[in-house]
Amino acid sequence: MTKVNLDKLQAKSNGNIESVLVANGLLNGSLVALGTPVAGERELMNAVAPAKDKELLLVAVPEVKADESLDQLDIFIQSGEAARAYHLTVGDKFQVERSMFTAAPVVGAVVTGNADYGYSVNVDSRTTFVVEALTKFDYDQRDMALLRVLTV
Repeated sequence: MTKVNLDKLQAKSNGNIESVLVANGLLNGSLVALGTPVAGERELMNAVAPAKDKELLLVAVPEVKADESLDQLDIFIQSGEAARAYHLTVGDKFQVERSMFTAAPVVGAVVTGNADYGYSVNVDSRTTFVVEALTKFDYDQRDMALLRVLTV
C-alpha cells in the first residue's frame, strides 16, 4: 500500500479535481488518464491506464479512517469506487512512495506514468515529472520521492 502527500498542487485551491470511477483497485498515488463519462452520472469519469499521449491525473483520496477499530495505515481504492483525481499544473509538487516505481528512482530522473498506474522512467510522454529529492514521510518514515511536474 502507498502513501501520497500533496505538497504543492494548484488544483487544491482552484477546484480542479475530477471524480473518477476505478475499474480495477488502485493505490493512493496512482496515475490515471480520463476515459469516457460514466453512464447516468453528471461528473463521474471512468479512470483508464496512463498512455503517453494523454494527460495524467494524480489519484489522492483523503486518508480518513472509516472505522476507528481497524488499523488502516494506507488507503486502497476498491474496484467500483469513486476517487479523487487531481489535474496537475507545471511546477506542482507531490510525494509518492517509492514502491510505486518500476525501478528505484534517482534524483534528476524524468519519470511518467506506466500501464500499471505507477511510475517509470520515460521522457517520451505528454505528462512528465522530475524526481527532485528522495525523502522519508510520516511517523513510519517510509521511503518517498518528491516529484515536480515538468509537462502536462
